[in-house]
Amino acid sequence: MVNFYTVTIFLIIYFICSINPAIEICKRKTGEDIRKLGSGNAGSANAMRVLGRILGTVVVLLDIAKVFLAYYIAGFVSKLFGNNPDDQIFASILILAAVIGQCFPIYYGLRGGKGVIVGITVISILDPRNALICAIAGLIVLIFTKTPSKATLSSLLLYIIISIVMGYEYLIPVLISSAIIMYKHRQSIYRILTKQENKIR
Repeated sequence: MVNFYTVTIFLIIYFICSINPAIEICKRKTGEDIRKLGSGNAGSANAMRVLGRILGTVVVLLDIAKVFLAYYIAGFVSKLFGNNPDDQIFASILILAAVIGQCFPIYYGLRGGKGVIVGITVISILDPRNALICAIAGLIVLIFTKTPSKATLSSLLLYIIISIVMGYEYLIPVLISSAIIMYKHRQSIYRILTKQENKIR
């Protein structure tokens, strides 16, 4: 249901999650747009490649931190409205707004990251046990295939299956957010299908 409350909570989370540490840190360190360097992605993987492991790790931590910041601020505002931040409506808004903010940030011409770290963080907040299961599954895929994109997409597909089987009330937001993340990974999916995707060494 769209009303003043849901729009307010969505915008709070969206605006906070639209802040992109990879773009900001790269701009300050190199004076360049990270979206024009490396793989061209404004996410943690490209940050590791372009900025190095230390600053790349900082990007990851800041991406995680911004989701928690958005969660707590939006949760506080939710209580002011007399709503429960643990209910299905809040969870649905959190899933959608966080991923949309990361992938299509208003501050950077709607060109952001691929939503992986943000998506993982959101699920870790809402469903920590199954988030851990998916993370372990992704790690196993990474060890055997040495292909980060395969690990990421495998974890994503596993969580979609879990959400369907468990019948989560926020299933639709999970499916929409997953579709967005897959869309952002469309080039990686093509390279996987054509066996051209790069492996880590």
